[in-house]
Amino acid sequence: MSRRPLGVLLSAAVAGAGILTLVSPSPATPPDSRQAQYAAAAAEFGVPESILLAVSYLESRWDFNAGTPSTGGGYGPMHLTDAAYVASLPGLEEPVGEDRRGDDSREELPGG
Repeated sequence: MSRRPLGVLLSAAVAGAGILTLVSPSPATPPDSRQAQYAAAAAEFGVPESILLAVSYLESRWDFNAGTPSTGGGYGPMHLTDAAYVASLPGLEEPVGEDRRGDDSREELPGG
């Protein structure tokens, strides 16, 4: 092999190695503070972390609206609302008790 093709081959190998370092995945980073908060809440309340993550994704699609309420009035990934404000709305003067349509109010199906 002459010197010229060897130099071209060597240059191509060096360039290829450089490109591979640019596209290779970065090392795993530690979980961010929000992930740590989910893990702590899961441990504290005995709820699987995957359930907390799934519910928060369904509630907000993890769109935090830059700290402002969503169109539904909820805040953050769990779409939390201001319960005191909701309770102050007209028509809710009486405390809301248990739903009277519980399982006992349904007729039993024949054969059930």
